[in-house]
Amino acid sequence: MSTLLFVDPDKDLGSDVAYFFRGIGHTIEHAGDFTSAFSLLDRQRFDLVISAAKAEDGSVRLLLERLRGAKPPVVLIVTADTETVEEAAGLSERDVFNVLRKPFSIPELSFQCRRALEAGRVQGEMPSPARESAYQPYNFIGSSPAIKKVFKIVNKVAGTGANVIITGETGTGKELVAGAVHYNSPRAEGSFVRVNCAALPEQLLESELFGYEKGAFTGADRLRVGRFEQADGGTIFLDEVADMSLFTQAKVLRVIQEKEFERLGSSRSIKTDVRIISATNKSLNELMQQGLFREDLYYRLNVVTVPLPPLRERHGDIGLLAQFFLKKYSSAMNKKVGGFTAEALERLQRYSWPGNIRELENTLERAVLMAEGASVAPEDLQLPEEKAALSRVILPASGISLEEAEKDLIVQALERCAYVQKEAARLLGISGRVLNYKIKRFGITHPNWKQNR
Repeated sequence: MSTLLFVDPDKDLGSDVAYFFRGIGHTIEHAGDFTSAFSLLDRQRFDLVISAAKAEDGSVRLLLERLRGAKPPVVLIVTADTETVEEAAGLSERDVFNVLRKPFSIPELSFQCRRALEAGRVQGEMPSPARESAYQPYNFIGSSPAIKKVFKIVNKVAGTGANVIITGETGTGKELVAGAVHYNSPRAEGSFVRVNCAALPEQLLESELFGYEKGAFTGADRLRVGRFEQADGGTIFLDEVADMSLFTQAKVLRVIQEKEFERLGSSRSIKTDVRIISATNKSLNELMQQGLFREDLYYRLNVVTVPLPPLRERHGDIGLLAQFFLKKYSSAMNKKVGGFTAEALERLQRYSWPGNIRELENTLERAVLMAEGASVAPEDLQLPEEKAALSRVILPASGISLEEAEKDLIVQALERCAYVQKEAARLLGISGRVLNYKIKRFGITHPNWKQNR
């Protein structure tokens, strides 16, 4: 295995990157600035350096000067965000193996590192990227029939250019499947650009997707390249695609049909060649019936559907995932927690996991933090007690307060979803706005909610 140096001021990102690469057998060090990086380079040899384009104490050009002439040569990958991409773009291709745009996923970084290390071993000759027959990101774990079916679909569709829609509940790993499709495709060498359509208001989403010219609107003090332009030759992942407005949907449809668009504030058309992978936890068929999602766009996006099973249907995978997260957080917290008691494991298997893998990971992080012994106990999990489901609510002979019954059901839903209101609203079959109104009406509180802090 190889020795890596990761240079980035983001401590959390550095910790995640280091944990992953150590987990697959590499030795890796993290430096928060170039001064620390130089100190590490003086003490040991590295096969590969992954560095941010800028830090508080200088530019990556300083690091590049330090690496020139190293024997044996050290391969360099530069990471850059929107603010520093021009700095990175000015570097010589002979000196830098690749420029990786932020935000990137760790599997994406791993793919580029493997290519860079292979290039280093042939002393500067750049081989074609190695193709993986089965791409499994570090936290996409499972051997159940349900998840094997997903892998089978991914292997079939990845080598094509077909657009894909990934469906499934929140927290099931839709972005990881999108990465699996991209990195097993002929576009694997191109960019994998992610956009969360639900995270931005309509106008900001439009400028994020298509970019804007300087002076296009108040505050547009410089040109901004949009995500479709960044993804040219690669793949764009539209997460929560159901949350796009009809206006933005029309513009995305034009990109698919004509392979061109205009930045905001410009009349010049820009050509782009992208594959679109979309994801949603909503029913697009229902939204089309309500007139909230365009049918013509749906049929353009939905060439192939990849349905992701919820964690409760992935029998046998809960234990594998729990063990993985246990190892991850015990290492991160420097605690010797190596397993689960029989009762704790039984609780994990019995719980329905409405928040899916994301909820499982949060539960295990908390459990490692709370654990006092060498094994996780049931009380460390802090899972809500699930009550038996009833086909109908039975009215007692003595009667019942309708308001109290409604409040009790809302509290049960919130407990089951770890007080995530969006998930509780889904269980109750109501909108988030209606649930929020009822929470205020009944005076339900929780210390993790922002208004209660």
